[in-house]
Amino acid sequence: MSKIAKQMPQVMILLEMSNKINRDRIQGILRYERLYGPWRLHIVEGKRFEQPSRDLRSLGVDGVIAGTTLTELLEPIMRAHVPTVLFDPLDPSATKARPLFRFSTICCDSVAVGRMGAEYLLEQGFAQFAFVGDIWDSNWALKRRDGFVQRLAEAGLPCHVYESPSEAARNDWGVEQKGLAAWLAGLPKPVGLMTANDVRGRQVLDTCLVAGLSVPDRIAVLGVDNDELICATTNPPLTSILRDTEGSGYYAAQMLDRLIRGRSRKRETLLYRPLRVVGRQSTERLQFVDRLAVRAVEFIRINSGIGMNVTDVVKHLKVSRRLAELRFRQAVGHSIHDELQSARLAQVRRLLQETDLSVTEITDHCGYESESYLGLVFRKQFNMTMRQFRKSARIYPRGAVPSGVPDAPR
Repeated sequence: MSKIAKQMPQVMILLEMSNKINRDRIQGILRYERLYGPWRLHIVEGKRFEQPSRDLRSLGVDGVIAGTTLTELLEPIMRAHVPTVLFDPLDPSATKARPLFRFSTICCDSVAVGRMGAEYLLEQGFAQFAFVGDIWDSNWALKRRDGFVQRLAEAGLPCHVYESPSEAARNDWGVEQKGLAAWLAGLPKPVGLMTANDVRGRQVLDTCLVAGLSVPDRIAVLGVDNDELICATTNPPLTSILRDTEGSGYYAAQMLDRLIRGRSRKRETLLYRPLRVVGRQSTERLQFVDRLAVRAVEFIRINSGIGMNVTDVVKHLKVSRRLAELRFRQAVGHSIHDELQSARLAQVRRLLQETDLSVTEITDHCGYESESYLGLVFRKQFNMTMRQFRKSARIYPRGAVPSGVPDAPR
């Protein structure tokens, strides 16, 4: 039988808010609390000017949800013996010899993440593959690597794995980037490459840019976590695997609620899986092999946010306009002007959906001669006005319960 609460439970959350994954987790916790609370929530981020909480019992803390990266803040938890749920404990913490082993845990199925990455790149038609882990060989990164390699082995395909960097390289990105560039240059091309997370994916994309390795034509790059701040600011934008991190926060709160109410006393472990791959240009392979056309498309994509014309593209290719137009149409199936128009309209759509810029400002930014001309082109392409598109464009409602989450505590 559940305990009847005499007062509102106080729950301490130990998570770094600067981390997108943790912000998603907190959203999941808040969703559960709104549905089945109320709780008094106390969020601790481990910031420099925060006062540490030495005695959780004296503070009246009834339960804790914590990540395992804030190691110095976990000691009071181990002494307090209050109901606790941990996110993704590292391997040493998950062994019976370690004090943290007694706590319930919510873990990502990292092997499934790796397998999903392999499946996606296989579907893209790649025959060569590579994997780049994190610099510390963290257990979650190694499991993602293992899942990736295992799935490829089942398809009878090998995988090139980037070796752990030296101590000097771990402490200096400038040192490691030289070695990474040489390794990337030596891979068979074209290659589908998965990284352990988005941070590592950004480093790989930056290195490809420095080394003159075309993405995604020669190397397609796939990250993990779908951190929009990273994925949208890389060049090109990074394709990434979306994990159910928001759902994991909901599950953690649900698990802690059972512990606080006395519905469960045993240590529990729950695995959550990746949701899907969010495709972006870093894996968007061009369906043609003419190098001149590939260079043209890459140049157009890089400069889609500014006013540019066919003459600019031809100058970049350093061939005659007639040859450029002929080979581009033969390879792609439409003209350079059509490709420019498509790229510019895609940028117009992004600005309409994601900014509050006026149509006048968008017209000027994207290099159109007038609002009326842009409006005519947009309506012809999408069968709606720009105003109608902006009104209809909606971000996925974050207030909805995550897919597969139970509606009530068990």
